[in-house]
Amino acid sequence: MSLQKLFLTFLGTGNLGRYADAAAALLALGIGTAVIYTAGMQTLFMLAFVISIIAVFESGKFVAKGEDAATVAVDKAVGILFAMMVSLSVAATTHFPYAAPTALLLTYLSFLGFEAKKPSTIGWMDRELKGGLGIVLADILAGIASGVLAALILTLLARLF
Repeated sequence: MSLQKLFLTFLGTGNLGRYADAAAALLALGIGTAVIYTAGMQTLFMLAFVISIIAVFESGKFVAKGEDAATVAVDKAVGILFAMMVSLSVAATTHFPYAAPTALLLTYLSFLGFEAKKPSTIGWMDRELKGGLGIVLADILAGIASGVLAALILTLLARLF
């Protein structure tokens, strides 16, 4: 397997068929959590930003070669990293017990929901933007939306308890 394919399939999770999205998001959640607790939120942001830029160009070249776009999973990883930044930022400011693990769980579940349904602008980007930009940008937007949803639910839970 080439380095490009290893990167784009996010360490091979893109080859798992119908479980690819869930596996890529879960692996990215674990990596993102490790980065946050060892190097901080700023490092996670820079990592997600750099991976996003590389993923746009590399996935565009990958699809242009005639490869299967369904195996690209690095976009899911980037989306969940952006989602984590949003939800964990809110979790750090709440006084809810187990806020961070709850935020991670809510982020993961909401991201899978947004990724599966692709509502509104997310679906439009996925359908209409061609090449790597459409592949990656739709998942970044899904990640931000799922992070906001997880943060809203966490805030509501913090007020209830």
